[in-house]
Amino acid sequence: MITPEARAKPSASPPAEAPLLEIRDLRLDFLKDGHALRAVDGVSFSLNAGESICLVGESGCGKSVTALSIARLVPTPPARYAGGEIRVNGQDVLKMSPRELRAIRGGVVSYIFQEPGASLNPVFRVGSQILESLQLHRPDAATPDEVIRLLKLVGIPAPESRMRDYPHQLSGGMQQRVMIAMALASHPRLLVADEPTTALDVTIQAQIIDLLRELRRQIGMSLLLITHNLGIVGDLADRVAVMYAGQIVEYAPASELLARPLHPYTQALMNSVPKLRASGERLQAIPGSVPNLGAFPSGCRFHPRCPKAQAQCSTTAPDWLEAGPGHWVRCPFWQT
Repeated sequence: MITPEARAKPSASPPAEAPLLEIRDLRLDFLKDGHALRAVDGVSFSLNAGESICLVGESGCGKSVTALSIARLVPTPPARYAGGEIRVNGQDVLKMSPRELRAIRGGVVSYIFQEPGASLNPVFRVGSQILESLQLHRPDAATPDEVIRLLKLVGIPAPESRMRDYPHQLSGGMQQRVMIAMALASHPRLLVADEPTTALDVTIQAQIIDLLRELRRQIGMSLLLITHNLGIVGDLADRVAVMYAGQIVEYAPASELLARPLHPYTQALMNSVPKLRASGERLQAIPGSVPNLGAFPSGCRFHPRCPKAQAQCSTTAPDWLEAGPGHWVRCPFWQT
């Protein structure tokens, strides 16, 4: 990740291997009635081969827009890339031609979306949809045998018969496994999983998380996980970036962040996760809601909802502070 540490302490020697994904100061606007509404504001991070990073935050914080921007999937207009760089394999996606973009979409970066039922075509058999992905990216491997192999890889029983099913004949968990098989068909180097467990029950959620962890171990691909649930971060992520109102407010190794969350927003997210030992206790909700685009408060964007807010929080935008090795927080009162 291009952290404040990297800005403050330039490396004496270049890294041995360039990151697979490198986002620098990404700024993205949505245009409405002649006004530019900033949805992503100065986001920076990088992802090395084989690594896993999790973007965490409430709905509306800019996580999905950031993830879709990696392959430039956000329609322009209404969106506008206002600045920054997105480098995949060392090439800036924001400067690519349509032909170059087609090469990285699926071929280098694949996506799993949160609503498999809405992503699968209801009038085609699931095997045909996986085969189409193979024909686009690996035509030499576009065979029924490869479709069966992919379905076995993601844990679908009796794949020879299941490949002939239509999406409505499969459960939500099976549909999500088909989506994962489609994403893996092109042998991507980076898998972006955008809320892959949101529409599933708790048991199936655990199965999908176990599957992603095992696939990452087997294939060695990088993983960018988008979620609002800090409860699943420790199972998959090497590092965590917490987003709020279009900005990253805390960044740390996953184990460090879960053991010592410092930003008041991260702490609030942690406190809102249900705990088995807290039987009969009320869940702690975060007061208020994420501000709308174009209505971000001045100073710290979290201060209207923050229990630690001081007078200066409403006027001065906080800068990054290093709270420990590799642990950065955008809050001057994190020790309070």
